[in-house]
Amino acid sequence: MFSAAPHRRTPFLVAASAAVALLSGCSGDGAQPAGANAEPAVSAIPTIAEATTLRFPLDAFEATDEQNRTLARAQGILTSRCMARFGFSYQAPQNSSPQQPRGGSRRFGVTDLKTASQYGYRNPRTAGSEPPRDTGRGTLSKTAEIALLGEPGLKPEDLPASQQEAERQGGSATEVNDKRIPFGGCTRESFLQLYAPKPGTVDLLYVFNLRNQADSEYRGDSRVRAVDRRWSDCMAESGYRARDPHNAAEELGLTDARSGPEAISAAKADVACKHRVNLVGVHYAVLSAYEQRAVERNAETLKLAKDQLDERLRLAASLTG
Repeated sequence: MFSAAPHRRTPFLVAASAAVALLSGCSGDGAQPAGANAEPAVSAIPTIAEATTLRFPLDAFEATDEQNRTLARAQGILTSRCMARFGFSYQAPQNSSPQQPRGGSRRFGVTDLKTASQYGYRNPRTAGSEPPRDTGRGTLSKTAEIALLGEPGLKPEDLPASQQEAERQGGSATEVNDKRIPFGGCTRESFLQLYAPKPGTVDLLYVFNLRNQADSEYRGDSRVRAVDRRWSDCMAESGYRARDPHNAAEELGLTDARSGPEAISAAKADVACKHRVNLVGVHYAVLSAYEQRAVERNAETLKLAKDQLDERLRLAASLTG
């Protein structure tokens, strides 16, 4: 739930007077009148060539990739300490996934000509065949595995929702080395200690769900649909029939051959058309406006989520530093 070939990180081009304004009161480029379901206002559209370094309003409320690595290491330490209470020496496997840039270069489809020329529609992050990650369970005894994962057969609703609740319940009826194991084992205990120490913790998927909702809403925005049509017309001029830049590979029948010669040719045309109509600039400005609206509508819960993230990171730093 938490976390590649190198690519050129060309700074995106922003017109001198263009800046995305996300405050209300600007009529913007075709925005509807203010209202609960109106299209949010955007005062100006930046000219953006690539989407590799973009930041969005909801980014401030989520851990970065590097912070998630620190949190994963911290949870591993907590798991090892728990296992030691039951007499087991256990070291959680390390997550070796490469760091990925925030903003996601594929949020608007392929946008980098150099990457398109090399990989076509294939995501360079998955271009290498990374070996399966070691879970650390292969060498555990059956008893140690029970301590790690808890007694089998428990349903999610049977597990405590916070570490305070878990401590109040006193652990599972199952014992290992004369000690009651936590509900869900040491894996669950370490998760609760880090991510849900007290009742009322904001769901870890809360920001993710807000982001998905904003993404779904912005795709139907009139400004996005208009630039998508211009992109589609440009693609047609190059002999490609595609309507949705997010799913160009699928529409062109390249799902199973994303990096072949045909896919590379199509991806290069795709990128050229995105540059020609400034698709990334429009998508970025409009999506940012929808995310900003989500931030304003959910300010109280998001502040709580950010405060809890900061507490989580302080605990992780104390464990890993």
